[in-house]
Amino acid sequence: MVPPRHYDQIVSLGRGCQPAHQIRRLYADAQAHVFDWIVTPDAGLLHSITTDLDGFFARERLEMGPEDCIVDRVTDARFLHEFPSGQDFGSQYDKHAGRYEMLAERWRQLLASQQKVLFVRQHAWDSDLRGTAIRLRDTIALKAPHLCFDLLYLSATHDEDWREERIVNVFLRQPEPYVWTGDDAAWEQVLAQAFARSDR
Repeated sequence: MVPPRHYDQIVSLGRGCQPAHQIRRLYADAQAHVFDWIVTPDAGLLHSITTDLDGFFARERLEMGPEDCIVDRVTDARFLHEFPSGQDFGSQYDKHAGRYEMLAERWRQLLASQQKVLFVRQHAWDSDLRGTAIRLRDTIALKAPHLCFDLLYLSATHDEDWREERIVNVFLRQPEPYVWTGDDAAWEQVLAQAFARSDR
């Protein structure tokens, strides 16, 4: 069952590809956004938002990182799909540079708007779960003072409702054995929780 959408946009903030996949699965008209298909560590995501994506996907910042993937050395964002092994880096960069420039500009326009947005973030690796979510909410609020938004913050651990303004913190069940696309029913449930919270 597809939860009815209560927002103008539902936007993935990573940590990986699962949120974007599930948003697209449920809402075929969802717009593509800059963090959809990359791995975004917590601190790096905050840096990207704080700097308005200045230098994002700049060629001089990209280098080979762990697990044979290209990373941004400033934010540690990891590009898993743009640079296939054995392909020429330069030609692959040229292939994707225009798309990322467009997505970065779309992000800036979104934050400058007055839309109602649900941001969806799977917690990455910082040890302070709640503090990380609060910093992310506050960073978005500072950069987007006219945006009406909520942050659906998903974790792998059960936790009580933090009762933080604009944050819906929810445990997200993962399939066993793990599949990168996630558990469809679990995603429908957590989105329904976020929408119910928005109606309060």
